[in-house]
Amino acid sequence: MKHAFSMLRPLVLASGSPRRRAFLESAGVSFTCMPASCPEPRPLPGEEPRAYALRSAASKARSVLESLPGNLKGAAVLAADTIVILPGEDGPSILGKPRDEEEALAMLCRLSGRSHEVATACCLAMDEHIECFDDMTRVTFAPWPRSVLRAYAASGDPLDKAGAYGIQDGGAFLVRGIEGSWSTVVGLPLDLVLEQLLRHGVLALKEEKNRAVFK
Repeated sequence: MKHAFSMLRPLVLASGSPRRRAFLESAGVSFTCMPASCPEPRPLPGEEPRAYALRSAASKARSVLESLPGNLKGAAVLAADTIVILPGEDGPSILGKPRDEEEALAMLCRLSGRSHEVATACCLAMDEHIECFDDMTRVTFAPWPRSVLRAYAASGDPLDKAGAYGIQDGGAFLVRGIEGSWSTVVGLPLDLVLEQLLRHGVLALKEEKNRAVFK
């Protein structure tokens, strides 16, 4: 398959997510996977959800950048963090990955029949430069009964996904509609990522290798 982009410098994806890998591969972007091994930070008291996601992505990117092996020195590192944000009377709640089936069911029951927001924050780190950016998409769940949500929770699909569902996998039936980027909900705002990779000289258009794409 022919693709539009050429690599100008190595790229390291600081994530083991098969969904993020698939997005980059679909665009013809070459990369090495090196998941961050640092503990995932916890939200700070009063921290705005998007600020937390950006801080988490930056932490992962810096951790991997500092531990690059010699053959990848000079590479750009891309990290991402996806959270589900559920509004409430006492302020928004951040829903990360559930610890077990019961927590997954509890999250799904809170989301059922309501709208929430999915934010994916990204950090591109290279040399002495750190670039953080994010995107948010509004998702509305259909009002499924608890029995259906329990069956989905028992399938195991929710356990590695923020908010306990995967719109690209078995959880697609839960969603009645979205407003915004589908790829952001899955875990990587692909349009913004490619824009930043082009802007910072990690990628080039194949027919314009020696010309700046963004000024």
